[in-house]
Amino acid sequence: MSETSSLVPQRELWQLTAREKAALLRDELMSLWQQESRVYRIIADLDNGGSRELGYASTTALVAEIARTSSAAVRKMVARAIALNPSHGVGGAEIPAAAPLTGQAAAEGAISPQHADAIVAALRSIPATVSVEERERTERTLVDLARNAGMSELAQGCQRLRDTLDPDGAEPRETPEPARSMRWHTRKDGSIKFDGYLDPISGAKTLALLEPLAKPRKDDPSDNPLVCGQAERNGDAFMEMVTLAASHPESPNRSGTRADLIVTITLNDLKAKLGKACLDMVTDITASEARILACDCKIIPAILDGAGQPLEMGRAKRLVTEAIRYMLAIRDCGCAFPGCSRKPRHCEAHHVLPWHAGGKTDLGNLVLLCGYHHRLLHNSDWTLRMVNGHPEFTPPAFLDPWRKPRTNTIHTAQPRAA
Repeated sequence: MSETSSLVPQRELWQLTAREKAALLRDELMSLWQQESRVYRIIADLDNGGSRELGYASTTALVAEIARTSSAAVRKMVARAIALNPSHGVGGAEIPAAAPLTGQAAAEGAISPQHADAIVAALRSIPATVSVEERERTERTLVDLARNAGMSELAQGCQRLRDTLDPDGAEPRETPEPARSMRWHTRKDGSIKFDGYLDPISGAKTLALLEPLAKPRKDDPSDNPLVCGQAERNGDAFMEMVTLAASHPESPNRSGTRADLIVTITLNDLKAKLGKACLDMVTDITASEARILACDCKIIPAILDGAGQPLEMGRAKRLVTEAIRYMLAIRDCGCAFPGCSRKPRHCEAHHVLPWHAGGKTDLGNLVLLCGYHHRLLHNSDWTLRMVNGHPEFTPPAFLDPWRKPRTNTIHTAQPRAA
């Protein structure tokens, strides 16, 4: 800090000259950037499995929850934190940061977050054929430039280095002929990779459904459960389209009736959230995932004893009937989790007391939750109870040391159906 900072205790801010105020502002900005750098380090450490340990699907979702803001508001900060700080692999071995010299300058308060973003973007555009030594020299050159340069000058410097290291630029992509086709490949772990094309009309119809579902939701921390961009939001939106189609009463399955899934698991594994379950007699899933699926009215749970013999085969209507779903929609008006604005058609019915533990499938033991908050409730320290017939959520201690219960005020502020 400069000598100007020591003037503040002796004189009021209005008593300082313009030069002294400008110098004080410079010092305070450097202090702010240093503090932000310490925040980045904490975020980067949480990215080494900490967010999943607390039940959140991504570091972005966890940071957004702690900061009480949207995922979109913190996504760039999380990406910056991960790029500027090292991570740790199995056994605690340190994995170098993508831009270590930039991270060091940020920790000194010598460059702004915008400088750091520009340098990281330039480094990512360098061809993979460039040597490690050349990449380090490039980063050092850009960091030295950023210490005294504005954003316009830094951008020009980044472009000059890109042109030097990759004079030919990126190769142009071939545009395939329009067609309506789809292929998929099922991997060993049960995940599926899709590839295909749509004709203009089919593409327009698909995007008309997909794009509204894929828009960022500022009031929803599930936007998105990954450190992601538009591609991941598109993937989530596609699954919402599938879920909506599967919930339609005329949606067929392989036998021509309603689209149902069969999950088989032993009763002890289901209660303990340990072991594995089998989805549709083909794909292995974890017991925790099976407990989440067991809440959905489109799942047929097949409960087995320790020897693998069927104990009970549930029926979809035994779980959540259409009438109960209508009553849930009227009562909860959408996802009941605090701060979520998802509508009833995008929600699943969750048992407050799990049905495998004796919980009843009635209105007093059910609550509507969107897919993201349904998974969060099962996997984190959030708790749920019914108070006077309405759901009440208690946050983990790291979010609220007093663990004050919360309710969804978004839906309750809207007119309820009669």
